[in-house]
Amino acid sequence: MMSVPAVTAEWNCTRCGTTNRRLVPADTTSTTDRCMHCGAWHIITPGERPVRWNARLKE
Repeated sequence: MMSVPAVTAEWNCTRCGTTNRRLVPADTTSTTDRCMHCGAWHIITPGERPVRWNARLKE
């Protein structure tokens, strides 16, 4: 079994404000995730701080 280096992507839902977290491969530049509270889908991308990611609603 081969392991892949991963990082935590922490982001705030733009609809309800809930903080969400997702483990992603370290070289990820964009991914989608769903808010655990309201269910809204977002596109998340790395932010200026290593753990905090930017989020925008997925159309």
